[in-house]
Amino acid sequence: MKLKFQVGKTISLGEKRFSKEEIISYAKQMDPLPFHLDEEAAKASRFGGLVCSGAQPFYFFYVNKWLPIYANTIEAGMGIDQWKLIAPVYVNHKIECRYTLNSSKTTKSNRNTINQWKFEFFDHEKSPKLVQSLLLTILHSNSDTHE
Repeated sequence: MKLKFQVGKTISLGEKRFSKEEIISYAKQMDPLPFHLDEEAAKASRFGGLVCSGAQPFYFFYVNKWLPIYANTIEAGMGIDQWKLIAPVYVNHKIECRYTLNSSKTTKSNRNTINQWKFEFFDHEKSPKLVQSLLLTILHSNSDTHE
């Protein structure tokens, strides 16, 4: 089945609460800064508490939610742009990821489509608050063999 890409459509990938243990585990491997690793150091930091690494929400939703939909269409990643870390993501806050296809352009050969995806992350602890956004450009195959 060939996937159809609809420019302008926004889809939610669901919600996730990052536990203290998940934040620390991720930070140990990917971003070992005190405000990601140690509760006391985090309390004394500008954040006032333990927070996710900036990349953690994106990579969680990208790997666990977005790739299962699109992985078999991906020929290559082409770039991440305008990654904005607007506000911190705190322990156990409900974070929602939404994505929108910003643009889609078929290549001259008609074998591929270059799509720019916008990812936005919202903290729903008090009200939906944008905490992060980025643009992801992907080269997708136009093959009819996608399942």
